[in-house]
Amino acid sequence: MNTHSTALAPDAPARQWSELADVDLLRTLIETERHRRRLGAAMIAAVAEAERRGLAADTGYRDTVDLLSDLLRISTSAARQRIEYAAPRARARSKKPWRAMSLAS
Repeated sequence: MNTHSTALAPDAPARQWSELADVDLLRTLIETERHRRRLGAAMIAAVAEAERRGLAADTGYRDTVDLLSDLLRISTSAARQRIEYAAPRARARSKKPWRAMSLAS
């Protein structure tokens, strides 16, 4: 991390955070956000690749939702959200009413 040498770890006691100089706190905020964004992008890419490879089936899970829920200790709804964000599937297009009628004839 390229934060100032006086910056603290995220789990530092609150009183140590309160002792940071303003400029160091501002640097820490900026650097932490940069890292959060990089980690978020890495997670999205990893989830998309796991889904693309069918990694869940290869490792004995029913699907990627189960894999992520178990591996990352997150809820199934959070796992589903990550998958939908990382690897959205093409939504089935609904048939146009005129097309459906012409097919029925």
